[in-house]
Amino acid sequence: MRQQQPRKKKYAVLLLCLMLSFFAWFTLKMSENYTAKYELEVVFTDIPPDKTLVNYSDSTLLVTFEDKGLSLLSIEFFSKKLKINYDEITSSYQKKHNNICLQENQIIRYIQSQRRFSKRIKSIHPEKICLRLKDNEE
Repeated sequence: MRQQQPRKKKYAVLLLCLMLSFFAWFTLKMSENYTAKYELEVVFTDIPPDKTLVNYSDSTLLVTFEDKGLSLLSIEFFSKKLKINYDEITSSYQKKHNNICLQENQIIRYIQSQRRFSKRIKSIHPEKICLRLKDNEE
């Protein structure tokens, strides 16, 4: 029975070394730069109560990120849904109109303001999303 104790210790040390080497490998891989494309489903929220969203030009947005693996990990594991808050993304001028187009720089700034997305966006496609709203009749 005495010989089994050192054997168990050897396996424990081996397992610990394997876990440490995996952790070191994972850390190195996640510190490298990657380019990744994600197709995000676009959903608009917080449309003013006096308006109805009739339609919008694109329901998906292809976003290319270029960042370290760790920054892209949250996009990889969580929902690929981009909830766009109408009130936050639109300018005061746009809010006065029923037909508007959200420009590339507006969309990129909005995505960058969301915590779960990387701030290093290389490109988006399409470059704009056009909305058509209608006034609600009272």
